[in-house]
Amino acid sequence: MFYTMEEAAIIGAVLCGFLDGYLERDSVDPAVREQHRRFRQGLMRGALERADYEWAAAALGFLRPQWWPEHEDHRALENALLKTRTLASKKE
Repeated sequence: MFYTMEEAAIIGAVLCGFLDGYLERDSVDPAVREQHRRFRQGLMRGALERADYEWAAAALGFLRPQWWPEHEDHRALENALLKTRTLASKKE
């Protein structure tokens, strides 16, 4: 099971949109920056691994309070988070 094109676009936009600016801060751990970079590359290539899904699920969960419930993409974000958690929990 992988992301659909729509899910990949939503997850990419959310993670990149929210995190890109934040990750430029000096206080951010370089390992977090590297994982974000690896996730983005894997997402673009369609080559994500379980660790990537686990990281994305944690990042989406962390960002969840920033989502606007009345925003039209709220359901799509919730579905993407649910699918990401499912993918992260699957055995390889």
